[in-house]
Amino acid sequence: MDKRKKYFPTGEELDIIRDIYDGTTVKTNRIMMRLGRKYPRWYVKKLAQQMGLARVAKPPDWSQAEENYLTDNYHHRGLTAIRNALKRINGGITRSDTAIILKAKRLQVNKGSEGYTMRGLEALLGCDHHKIDGWVADRRLAAKLRGTTRKAIQGGDMWYFRPEDVRIFVINNPDEIDLRRVEKYEFIRLLADEKETTITCICPTCGDAHEMQLLWKNKYIPRMLCASCRYGYRSDELNVMEG
Repeated sequence: MDKRKKYFPTGEELDIIRDIYDGTTVKTNRIMMRLGRKYPRWYVKKLAQQMGLARVAKPPDWSQAEENYLTDNYHHRGLTAIRNALKRINGGITRSDTAIILKAKRLQVNKGSEGYTMRGLEALLGCDHHKIDGWVADRRLAAKLRGTTRKAIQGGDMWYFRPEDVRIFVINNPDEIDLRRVEKYEFIRLLADEKETTITCICPTCGDAHEMQLLWKNKYIPRMLCASCRYGYRSDELNVMEG
């Protein structure tokens, strides 16, 4: 098959990439504008790689404004919302989820210690508020109102979810949780409650008792699939008993 080149960058355009590119989103956006968005982003990065320019720049140190925002918001906002907010604060620098979590630990900020807002729980479980409202309505998920003075036109009073109540819900209703969509690190911390122990689980599919090494100190025992049932099951086939 005759593969013909689609793009033909000029020497002047290559000089623009050579002078500006440093691997960051900010500089790549600047190159895209200088080139009149003539080429797709992936092609600009490919050219930079071919010219030996592609490199991972060391993220700059955290600013005081970033640290203040993280301290004030980490316990009740999801990582996606925090990452986007930090990007606005620091001029376009993207902090990874791992970097945010490690920084919060250094600042001794305990996520979830004050409970979750509706948005925080949406981010944690990877679902929308309609689904959470349904869990609250059928009394599977305990929730409290914050007692704010927000009017109905503003959405009314806000829900507040205690970590222990969310943990109980997850354990008793595992088929409601899509593990592909949860906020991985915080979800593990929620279930683990930060204590490592060996627990005996009952597989909800075959009923087999099996040991799991988990971070755990809650009195409720999780129901997890054993190794033989881990793949190929249907969630509507799970016979989930209360913990």
